[in-house]
Amino acid sequence: MLSSLESKIFGSPQEPLFNQRTSGISAELLEDALLVLSDTNEKSKEKPPLGKGLFKSGAVAEYVFLLCEHLELPNEARYLSVELFDRFMSKHISQLYEHVMNSDKYPNKEEGWATVESRIQRQLTLRMASCIQLASKMCSHYKVANVSRLRQFLRCLGLRYADDALSKSELRILETLEFSIAVPSPLTYVETILETLGHNSKRCRVKLLHGTSLLVLDMVYLHANEIYKQITEKLSASNQPCTPRSVTSSTGSASSISALKSDLMLMAVMVTSTAAVLVDAETCTHVLEQIALITKINKECLPVLIHVLLDCIQNSENSEKMSPS
Repeated sequence: MLSSLESKIFGSPQEPLFNQRTSGISAELLEDALLVLSDTNEKSKEKPPLGKGLFKSGAVAEYVFLLCEHLELPNEARYLSVELFDRFMSKHISQLYEHVMNSDKYPNKEEGWATVESRIQRQLTLRMASCIQLASKMCSHYKVANVSRLRQFLRCLGLRYADDALSKSELRILETLEFSIAVPSPLTYVETILETLGHNSKRCRVKLLHGTSLLVLDMVYLHANEIYKQITEKLSASNQPCTPRSVTSSTGSASSISALKSDLMLMAVMVTSTAAVLVDAETCTHVLEQIALITKINKECLPVLIHVLLDCIQNSENSEKMSPS
């Protein structure tokens, strides 16, 4: 009874309320939102920092998701936490490496970097927790991951940090990112596309697409390295860029894969497109056409994106069946 009352007073709906007639966003504002997201996305793709994308997939993403789930944070906080952690770690490591190489404090550069690298590894969980703390604040969630909750949680993991250490870690992340943390997460892109879909066509089953999109988005994070490697290779082989400025290196190099990982609009497109195929085969062609119109993506590359994700989902299911219970 209490949890039901609590959810009515404090909680948000389990899924966004799309296309509300009385309180929903107007067509003009929706168009402006898409333009702002597109502009933000293009700027983030221009010069991705060295190492960007290395700390947002696989075991890292899974660990952050599990931490957020334990702290009962909303979906937005999960994805924003991973993005913040990736951005921080890529800059943090680059800055520390440059410091070691240019500082007289480390006459033996190799040993000096090994020492610093060891400290970075010991602080990984602390940095993840601080990113989660910041993300929960950005989401204005009533179960915000404050210092007290984080300290207790980290203690359960066998990590003992004073409140001052947790506050300093949060400040370190803010300073490294130059206090630029109010950036849209992939979920923002996904939900904006879905809101536009529902506004443009009554045939689009937006609520079902949203739930499926969350599952597919998790899959993209958990298997990002393999997914983006395959996408890069397939797009290069077909010589079919998704957008006029898409990167399609013929070698599938780390730089081209990193550039694709920085493209959150592309991520949202392949997530919602794959969700459309999974939800309803009868209407998926119509939905895919609408997505191409909304995002200006080359619809010829949509089958490539969808095929790679469906293969990943199938392989993941097969692996789970084969693993011992």
